[in-house]
Parts: sequence; C-alpha cells; structure tokens
Amino acid sequence: MKASVCFVFAVVCWFAAQAESSPKILTLSKVMNELNKINQGMNKSRTLNSPTINDLEDCCVKSALDCFRAKVFHLSVTDAKLKRSQKIISHELRKSVIVSVVSNCKPEEIQKAQCKSCDSYKKVDSQTFVQNFQTLMQKIYASEA
Repeated sequence: MKASVCFVFAVVCWFAAQAESSPKILTLSKVMNELNKINQGMNKSRTLNSPTINDLEDCCVKSALDCFRAKVFHLSVTDAKLKRSQKIISHELRKSVIVSVVSNCKPEEIQKAQCKSCDSYKKVDSQTFVQNFQTLMQKIYASEA
C-alpha cells in the first residue's frame, strides 16, 4: 500500500513539474492529487461499478471517465476536505481540456465501440475503484505525452 502511495505521489509531482507546458497536464495533475487524498482517507468498505483499462476501447475512454466522475461521489468519505476533493475531481473532469483529450473519436467510431453503461461494469471495492481511476488518468496523460 505504501509503495503505491509513493508511486502516485511521484507521478503527481512529475505531472506538476510538467504543468507549465499544458493546461491538460495541470488538470490531470490536480485530479490525480485529489484522488490520492481520497485514497488515503476514505472508508474502503463500499463497492462501486468500475471500468478497468482491460474493459476499454480507445473510443470508450470518455464514457469511462464519465462513469468515474459520477461514481466518485459514491466513495464513502466523512471528512469535509475529502468531500471537497470529490467536488474538485468532478469539476475538473467536466473541463473541456480533458474532454478534448479523449474525444478524438468520430461519432461512428464511438457507436461502433459499443461502450458499456456505467452500471454494467464489475463492482469492486473503493480502493480498487480509485486505483482503476488513477490508471485511466495515467493512460490519458500518456496519450498527451
């Protein structure tokens, strides 16, 4: 667990160092930082539907991101700072800079991909949900680099 926190912290720091070059990188960094805060302080007993990288076609990244954005409010947090983190994540993921990264598919490609609905993904524990979310954010970042 501590190794994954250190890794996420290192990734967030690296994102922050690269933030000057792109508002997309800054937004990704902010989301990753807030996810890390939630991961450290949430109640892990809840299960949520969660896309995984293995579930995603390239043209389904936007729908997966929408799923994570919607489900982030279902993470069990009681601390006011973590509730604020949930709001920040949702707000940042609505920004057009993130949507433009993942919406490079044509409408017919998105329809052909037959993306799953959020509720059709396998239920996982809260910690796995956050890890899957972080992995998707890293994939989005890699597509930018």
